[in-house]
Amino acid sequence: MRSYLENRYQRISIKNSKSNKVYSKWELTKYGVPQGSVLGPLLFLIYINDISSIISKTDNSVLFVDDISIITSHTNPEEFKSNKNMVLIETINWFQSNFLTLNCDKTHFLQFLTKKHNEIEMEIISSNTIITNTNTIRFLGLIIDSSLSWKDHITELILKLNKACYAIRAIKPFMSLDVMK
Repeated sequence: MRSYLENRYQRISIKNSKSNKVYSKWELTKYGVPQGSVLGPLLFLIYINDISSIISKTDNSVLFVDDISIITSHTNPEEFKSNKNMVLIETINWFQSNFLTLNCDKTHFLQFLTKKHNEIEMEIISSNTIITNTNTIRFLGLIIDSSLSWKDHITELILKLNKACYAIRAIKPFMSLDVMK
């Protein structure tokens, strides 16, 4: 295991505007697991497994590959705000102590609303960056909105199915039914 994780080098490759690849210099990797490896996802899950114990004191967490969703509920808006800020601070502290950083550009905040409960006005700030408050979010392939309706998800599915149906109609004259199936 040690030989798998130690003395590894990595570099970054980027395609520039002319579609040429530009490479950074090779650097020693001090932390992390090899991306794209078979063991990578398993080792990452083992590495972050204890974050649930930090979050579960007040909230619920859902871990899936390299995504973490934190679910909070409270009937009192002020306690909700306080709780959310406390969990964010604890999560960021956990990230820092484990040599990780929270990617604020990929971090979103979604409030689930009912007809009886209005949106709680709040701003979540991490590392001088405002966490985006959104009305819809993609979660494990589903589009979930703040009212928990399926409208946005169904709209996206209809677009995908229309494209698939068009493709089938377009190739129908050139293929047998068995090949199309």
